[in-house]
Amino acid sequence: MNRRRLLTATAALTVVGHRVAGTPALAGPAPAFVIAVTADEAVADFPNAVRFSLTASAEATIERVELVYRIGPEATLNAAFPAITPDTQIKTAYDLDARINFLPPGVDLTYHWRAWGADGGTAETAPRTLVWVDDRFAWQRFATDQVAVYAYHGDPALGQAVLESAQRAITRLQIDFGVPRSAPVRIWVYTSRDDFALGTPPNSEPWIAGVTYVELLLTLAVLPPDSPDELGRVIPHEVSHLVLEQATANPYNRPPRWLDEGLAVYNQDAFSMDHEAAVRVAATEDRLLSIRALNSEFPYDRDAFSLAYDQSFSIVAFIVATYGSDGMARLITAVGAGVAHDDAVVQALGVTIDDLDRRWRDSLGSATAGGPLNRPW
Repeated sequence: MNRRRLLTATAALTVVGHRVAGTPALAGPAPAFVIAVTADEAVADFPNAVRFSLTASAEATIERVELVYRIGPEATLNAAFPAITPDTQIKTAYDLDARINFLPPGVDLTYHWRAWGADGGTAETAPRTLVWVDDRFAWQRFATDQVAVYAYHGDPALGQAVLESAQRAITRLQIDFGVPRSAPVRIWVYTSRDDFALGTPPNSEPWIAGVTYVELLLTLAVLPPDSPDELGRVIPHEVSHLVLEQATANPYNRPPRWLDEGLAVYNQDAFSMDHEAAVRVAATEDRLLSIRALNSEFPYDRDAFSLAYDQSFSIVAFIVATYGSDGMARLITAVGAGVAHDDAVVQALGVTIDDLDRRWRDSLGSATAGGPLNRPW
């Protein structure tokens, strides 16, 4: 693999008044602690590891150091404590194993170092960012202010088509359902599953053709250049997950699974009538799952799993057809407020989730219930 050396720097930093947790308070402010940074480096070896290294000196003894890093836009900070021999000059390194602590390609790593002096003062380096890239390929970037698409296929038309599809999907959700303006998302496009496989976690299923990390605002997708229908299916679908995650983020609850997956199917450019047909067949055979059962994880059985997706689309299409785009907008807002799923349905639609289930099932006898005829595009 290619190894890329990034982010070298020389700097001096001073932080006054910080002390190590657990040490006795000083009578007055902690004395200034100054370190001179000779080298601050991050070396990426995709897909194996990132080596962070620091060389620094100070007039006072440097007792210990800490590496603090953030993965993408996550709120959680990670910390590592590489060993050093206390001295006025130190050199240390930390290897982040990207296989054990899996890092999806295309994500930012923002990091800095913190050093403690013998007197309790601390100093921190300025934050730096490394983009963890699958460097087997020469990536081209296509972007708006809400989407960045990266592709290596050599055909700019495909990268532009992915960008337009993604932006169209975001704009649709904003206009039709009042979803707040989303933060920028990233889409990395592979042209074959063999290329894509190295960017997936160990022991992933070989049939996987894409993955979305909603917390990281990141999608990796396999899109053969000669498959426009696949582009119109995959990109709006995955972008919908990224946008809904932002619109409903709260510390108490996540969107019901049927809403998340159903809205993603509803938002696709490429669409199949098979979704609605499968639901109607299941209704005649009394195989439908309740909406309540679809609030959480879908069944593991392959046929039941597929039906859960079809039902989720049908439920979302029914809500939009019956309660309008405003009804769906109210539902997304209620979910984002962190209320229970049952309460969100009542607040948004004025019916209980069980009443919604009955009304949706009754609608399946209508030739116009759900389906693409109710999609405004």
